[in-house]
Amino acid sequence: MVRFTIFLILTLIPWRVANAETESIISKIQGGWNEIQTMSGEFSQFDMDGNIEIGKFYFFKPYQSKFIYTNKKEDIVTNETLLRIVDKEGFQIDSYSIGSNVLKKLLTNNLDINQEFKIDYAIENEFNYEIKAGDKNDKNTSYVILTFNKDTIELKKWEISDELNNKTVLEFTNIKKNIFITQNLFAVKYRRN
Repeated sequence: MVRFTIFLILTLIPWRVANAETESIISKIQGGWNEIQTMSGEFSQFDMDGNIEIGKFYFFKPYQSKFIYTNKKEDIVTNETLLRIVDKEGFQIDSYSIGSNVLKKLLTNNLDINQEFKIDYAIENEFNYEIKAGDKNDKNTSYVILTFNKDTIELKKWEISDELNNKTVLEFTNIKKNIFITQNLFAVKYRRN
C-alpha cells in the first residue's frame, strides 16, 4: 500500500506542476496580448520550398490585418470573415472565407487561449514563451506554434501547419504596439466589370 501511495504521488505531482506552469504561461501571454489593440512591424515569411518573402504587417483588433509584401504584386487584407488578396492599389483580386483561422482567433478583442485552442504544450525559455496548439473544434492534424517575447509579449513568430503538412513560418520584427493605424489601411476596392 505504501508503494502504491508513493507511486500515485510521484505520478500526479509532476502533472500538476506541469499543468500549473502551462496555465501560468498562458495567463501571461493572454494578459499581455489582450492589452494590445494595434500592432505594426516587419515580417519575413518562409514556406516549405525555401522561398522567403518580406514586408510590413499591420494588426488592428478586432480581426483586421494587412500584409504588404515588398517583392510581390499582391498583398493580403483580412477581416472577421474574409482573407482578401489585393493588388498594390488595393483592388481585390480574390477572396477566401477565413473560417476559424488562427489569425482571426488571435485578433479577437479578448483572446481566451484555453477556449479557442487545444494546447499541446506551453514552454518558457530564457527569452520566449512558446505555445503549440490546435483548433479545439477541428479534428485534423493542423496546428500552430506561436512564439512570444517573454518581456514584451510581442508575437515574434508563428508556424502554421495544415492537415496536408504544408508549413508557413512568419517571423516578426521592429514591432510597434498600440499606435495609431487608420481604418483606411484595410479598405478594399472593387473594379467595375
